[in-house]
Amino acid sequence: MLSHTKRFKQHPQAVVTDLDGDVALFQSSNCDYLVLNDSGSAIWNALTTQPTLVELCAVLQEEYNVRPDDCLSDVEAWLEIGLEKQVVIAFESK
Repeated sequence: MLSHTKRFKQHPQAVVTDLDGDVALFQSSNCDYLVLNDSGSAIWNALTTQPTLVELCAVLQEEYNVRPDDCLSDVEAWLEIGLEKQVVIAFESK
């Protein structure tokens, strides 16, 4: 489970490209990639503000019809994959 005090941002070395209409992320340091759907792309774009998990869910709930508990678990799972693939960075709020 991710800490609610952590903030998340796009990894500066993640390469972003359009792949037949989908957003694809590539991390050259480990040759790993992640293809995003619409909600994944919304999360990726929201990472520019370096949000917390709760702040990310607030953004998604404005755009999608999703229950708060479902949003938290789904976004947390997405972030864990992003961290594993090294396209997302987690850091503590100051």
